[in-house]
Amino acid sequence: MSLTGVPLLLLAAAATIATGAVTVLFWSRGGRLRPVTRTLGILLLEALVVLTAGLEVNRREQFYPSWQALRGDTGTAAVTGEVRAGLLDGRVRSGSFEWRPPGLAAWHLAHAPAVSVPADYLSRPDVAFPVVLALVAPGTPTRRTPGAVTVTLAPTAATTATALRTLPAELERDLRVAATGWDVLGNGPLGAAFVRSVPAGLAVLDRPTDALPPALKAPQTLPSLRNTRS
Repeated sequence: MSLTGVPLLLLAAAATIATGAVTVLFWSRGGRLRPVTRTLGILLLEALVVLTAGLEVNRREQFYPSWQALRGDTGTAAVTGEVRAGLLDGRVRSGSFEWRPPGLAAWHLAHAPAVSVPADYLSRPDVAFPVVLALVAPGTPTRRTPGAVTVTLAPTAATTATALRTLPAELERDLRVAATGWDVLGNGPLGAAFVRSVPAGLAVLDRPTDALPPALKAPQTLPSLRNTRS
């Protein structure tokens, strides 16, 4: 039975209710042992109430996602992630270039996106760079943000946030970019809809570019605990 599962929580709640009912039922019984039985009943009831509340809090916050974690035996160790080279790393040059990923047609843009990379992109192969996604009107000059990979898109009336959801995966495959903290600039409703459509934390709408996170090496991480919930 999982430590964060609903069955254990329901079992604890049922035990709490049953203990309360039994304590009330035998409150006036017990003869000479009445003070002892009352005290034991109250203490047991309080312990079960605390246990049930603790299980619910732990289920929500995942302090101890498993019985092993509760014993202190997580079986995990911090590991250093790896920054994988992008498919275009061997062809990228300083400045801007036209980006034509496989999913481009589905985005219904006015023209292919323009991508600019930082001047030190090639000299820092062990880092992932922050991303600025600029949604602009057709004919607008290519954006360039120091220290960040900048993607300039010219949406049309047929461009949707749902279609653009594939863009992060396409860019992460082709270039060394951060998987979170993207800065989405411009184009009002489309930009806001894009931010809402992608996983939480991936993109922020209209954040000042000078507030972008720096390019970083892969951090030390622990294996994800997401799959331990039942």
